[in-house]
Amino acid sequence: MEDLQELQDLQNEKIEKLKEKLKEINTVSFNEYESESIDSPVEKKKIRKSRSKKIDLSDEEQETKIEKPKRERSEKQKLAFEKARLKMKENAERRKKEKESENEIKKQELEEKVLKKALSIKKKEIKKKAILEEISSDSEDVEIIKKIARKIEKKKQIKKEEPQMKFKFV
Repeated sequence: MEDLQELQDLQNEKIEKLKEKLKEINTVSFNEYESESIDSPVEKKKIRKSRSKKIDLSDEEQETKIEKPKRERSEKQKLAFEKARLKMKENAERRKKEKESENEIKKQELEEKVLKKALSIKKKEIKKKAILEEISSDSEDVEIIKKIARKIEKKKQIKKEEPQMKFKFV
C-alpha cells in the first residue's frame, strides 16, 4: 500500500513539473512571437510546429521510472539457443555452397553451348570457303561448276526428304 502511495505521489509531482514547463514555454513562445510581425505562411507553420513539440523528460524523471528486471534464461534455454544458432549457420553455409555449385554448373553448360555454336559456325565457314574455292578457280569449266552445284542441291534435298511420321486414325 505504501509503495502504491509513493508511486502516485511521484506521478503527481511529475505532472506538476510538466505543467509548469508547459506554462513557461507557452508564455515565452507567445510573447516572443507577438512582438514580431509574421507575413509568410511558412513562418506561421514553423511557429505552430515549435509550439506543438513534445517535451522530453529530464534524466532524473527517467530514472524514477520503474524498470522490470529481465528474466534470466535457464541453462537449457541457453544451450538450445546456441544449438539453434549453430544449426542456422550450418544451413546458411550449406545453401551458399549449393548455390555456388549451381552457378559453376550453369557457367560450364553455357561455355559448352558457346563452344558448340562456335564450332558449328566455323564448320559452315570452312564449307563455304571450300565451295567458293572450287567454283572460283579460273581453270575450271562451266560443266564442273554445274556438277558441284547439283551435288550441293542433292545434299540439301536429302536433308529435306527425311521421313516424316504420318498417323492414320481408324
